[in-house]
Amino acid sequence: MSGSLRAAGVTTGYADAPILSAVSIEVGPGEVVGILGANGAGKTTLLRALAGTLPCWRGSVTIGGVDATRLPSWRRVALGIAHVLEGRHVFGPMTVAENLDAAALVGRAGAGTRDEVLALFPALAERLDQRAGSLSGGEQQMLAIGRALMCGPDVLMVDEMSDGLAPVVTQGLLAGLRRINAERGVALLLVEQSPHLIADVVDRVYLLDHGRVSAEGTIEGVGGAGAIAELYLGVRT
Repeated sequence: MSGSLRAAGVTTGYADAPILSAVSIEVGPGEVVGILGANGAGKTTLLRALAGTLPCWRGSVTIGGVDATRLPSWRRVALGIAHVLEGRHVFGPMTVAENLDAAALVGRAGAGTRDEVLALFPALAERLDQRAGSLSGGEQQMLAIGRALMCGPDVLMVDEMSDGLAPVVTQGLLAGLRRINAERGVALLLVEQSPHLIADVVDRVYLLDHGRVSAEGTIEGVGGAGAIAELYLGVRT
């Protein structure tokens, strides 16, 4: 199914250390799904397994109805997913324009254009000739998301977008993601620690606890943002 992403019983880790154990999640076409969990719960590891930068020991990954479990990351991009890494990881010595154009080289047919990205994030339009490494943290996150959009994804995976950013900056980025979802129908898989941050955005959430899915459903269905923060993440509200 175009625009869908599914992990079924995924178990993986690093060297001989397992991190995820039989994790199953699903993102339907046009859905906004959150992955919540404390530090070390396995959130980033899960996105890496979905993106193909970390192999699955057991289980499967399906993208748009195609079994992608053994496919390399670039083949998964061609199937319709894009991954915005935690920490942004822009090409610092390159300009904003060069970062976007580099992403377009590996984009799918009919992928996003630079003008579309700049319409979503006007601040980047004023910095096209500026080196990416000299941008503010929020601007770098805009660029990282914009670069992913240049690949033309059906499903956009964003890892800890709010990390190190002021709340007002994060809210601006969320507004951009809402537009991407509403106007383009791009499904979103958002990894965050704070349930309050994405409570008004997500359709459903999965809670990861020590590498396993401990609960899934709507935010309210799994107890509400406050209860999730306190019971699962150890944050008092």
